[in-house]
Amino acid sequence: MKTLKEIAEYCHGSLVGDGDLIITGIASLDEAMDGQISFVAHRKYLTKMETTRASALIVPMEVTGARVPIIRTENPYLAYARAAALFSTRPFEARGISKEAWMGKDCRINPNVSIYPFVYIGDNVRVESGVTIYPGVYIGNEVSIGAGSTIYPNVAIMDRCIIGARVIIHSGVVIGSDGFGYARDEANHVKIPQLGIVQIDDEVEIGANTTIDRAALGKTWIKRGTKIDNLVQVAHNVIVGEDTLLISQVGISGSVEIGNNVILAGQVGVAGHIKIGDRVMVGAKSGVPGSLPEDSTVSGIPAISHQEWLKASAVYRRLPDLLKEVRDLKKRIANLEKNAGGHEK
Repeated sequence: MKTLKEIAEYCHGSLVGDGDLIITGIASLDEAMDGQISFVAHRKYLTKMETTRASALIVPMEVTGARVPIIRTENPYLAYARAAALFSTRPFEARGISKEAWMGKDCRINPNVSIYPFVYIGDNVRVESGVTIYPGVYIGNEVSIGAGSTIYPNVAIMDRCIIGARVIIHSGVVIGSDGFGYARDEANHVKIPQLGIVQIDDEVEIGANTTIDRAALGKTWIKRGTKIDNLVQVAHNVIVGEDTLLISQVGISGSVEIGNNVILAGQVGVAGHIKIGDRVMVGAKSGVPGSLPEDSTVSGIPAISHQEWLKASAVYRRLPDLLKEVRDLKKRIANLEKNAGGHEK
């Protein structure tokens, strides 16, 4: 439970109404009950303020009053995210190391951790304070895991990889598997040893069943604050900048360098050895064959300016009609030419 004043301070909002009101949870406008807080993130939902049963609301700055206490903020959706964290985050509980976990030699494990049964931890592993490792996780030799990180069941982190602080790794993720590297020997493919590592910086979140390959040499690097959705493939020697979003089923080929605050929407494919500048946005299902300058917004296969892609898409829908018109015009031109030739005779 939190007072409305506490929520307003945590969300950096302006309180209008009873700050001592006790709030027990957060819910949508339609589902909120007495004692809960809800939010209005878009103007089209303002009418629901009169019918919701919520005891308090997070609203845009344009709203100056309501029939219940309100928290006014420039970004209600962001304020909602912060408020939701207050009610959903459970305090860390140090359970120690389960007797049914396998521990390698010469490990440095902080005592303030929770390592569940059936975790495998290799030799020379370092685990900092506040880390939770759930059942079925494999941690290879010489891996380091920073403070406050959470590793959900059935994750594999291979040898020598580095995990920063407050990282969240969801189930089924594989970090540090071999990069897809082969040299051609006539009809055969000769495997190139993948000798590098993966480095995951602080406050990164990695969605379920994502794979991040180790570098051939050096490191594959995911920088601070980046969020990766489920089912994403990051190939060897890729560098992903800070606060970037990689949405579901994105595939990034080897040695790509991606800047800060980039958004790659679902199913985007990126060719190898290119650079994507800061603040680039790539639309869903797009194919990126070449480098993109900063602040670009692109879509399509191959990816072009988003505005140009919208125009091209509008034409694409009309292609059957346009084809019929072209065929009719060709017939008319042929008849005109035929008639013109007859007159000449």
